[in-house]
Amino acid sequence: MSRRFDHVVFDLDGTLLNTLEDLALAGNHVCRANGWPEFSIDAYRFKVGNGIFKLIERIVPAEFAGDAVVCERALEQFRTYYAQHKEDHTAPYCGVTDMLDGLLGCGLTLAVLTNKDHAAAAPLVERYFGEGRFAYVQGHVDPFPPKPDAGITKRLLEELGADPARTLYVGDSSVDVATGHNADLPVVGVTWGFRGRTELAASGADWIIDHPEELLQLVK
Repeated sequence: MSRRFDHVVFDLDGTLLNTLEDLALAGNHVCRANGWPEFSIDAYRFKVGNGIFKLIERIVPAEFAGDAVVCERALEQFRTYYAQHKEDHTAPYCGVTDMLDGLLGCGLTLAVLTNKDHAAAAPLVERYFGEGRFAYVQGHVDPFPPKPDAGITKRLLEELGADPARTLYVGDSSVDVATGHNADLPVVGVTWGFRGRTELAASGADWIIDHPEELLQLVK
């Protein structure tokens, strides 16, 4: 029996890696440095996902909204702190590494597409998954708008030589569902990440899974 897909493209934060605590600590470091209110780690589930610029907008107090000088300073503070602490609490979700190896064993080509800055994303992927599992890793770079804009996704598909009809996108949020669908990719939503089943269902994920091993059965 032939498999249904040739390529699988993964979101990173909340899908492959649990980065929430390190992201939250970096965000709260910025808040403390500027004398702003801090947020619970759980609150950051709904502040991350649209890229670092949007995260900063979501933690800046309302009186500074739209202040380019304040936001640029906060952005630099976040990047500096996160670069030094991005591996303090981060780890792959249980079962993810075995799932990736199972997909590779089935002959699929794997890639990562994330709104995390590319300068942070690439080292994290290499640190936790090695050099051989992913054929391509693409984080946010300035020439392209962040996900769910289709531009960066289509560029990745071109680099992979991937047929959208035979490429699966996997993520944990409504941003990921829109990312896949905007590029004509079917989408698997994972419930172990930052947002959960309700958001994934409401946003129209084609499949929703609760455990990494379920993805192996789906792609066959």
